[in-house]
Amino acid sequence: MRLPNAVDLAAVWTPNPEHPYSWAKFLSLLAVVLGSLIALVGVYAVRSTWRGLDPGRRCEQRRPLALTAGVFVAFGAVSVGFGVWLF
Repeated sequence: MRLPNAVDLAAVWTPNPEHPYSWAKFLSLLAVVLGSLIALVGVYAVRSTWRGLDPGRRCEQRRPLALTAGVFVAFGAVSVGFGVWLF
């Protein structure tokens, strides 16, 4: 078995000169990842809070928990949208 040399590895990945990698692309990827994490953490927090409530209190806490999840998902979606737009 032959190990790859530098010429073989150079042919694997060649950057597109029309779209050079820059800080904007790094920050857009970061925005997409952080936005997804914000949305997932918000939904997980609301779900775990909902499951931890007494069955009698679930009905009265439905609206605040739905608003909390909505805010987290909205901020996450805005961040993801900004990252996609920036990319």
